[in-house]
Amino acid sequence: MNATNALLFAAFGFLMEIAPRAFPSLFPSCGSYQYSCRALWLFVMGATQITIGVGFLALNNVGPFALRAIARTRAQIGGQLALPEPRGVTIR
Repeated sequence: MNATNALLFAAFGFLMEIAPRAFPSLFPSCGSYQYSCRALWLFVMGATQITIGVGFLALNNVGPFALRAIARTRAQIGGQLALPEPRGVTIR
């Protein structure tokens, strides 16, 4: 998957989410809950596709960008962080 595929995946999930709201006559209610199983399925699958698409973009684009920004900031500060002196551990 690449960024274009992830965007299209999320867009298709968005279309799945809004289809029952945009065309309610295609999703007749049934059962005691007065809600359509088709509409519920589209809501769940749309949310899943949006999560997968946006998650891919976050992991492959936002994550490396954040790591580069942290590295740049750390280089501007002065390199490595100062850690306390290590202490030996004795066994009693």
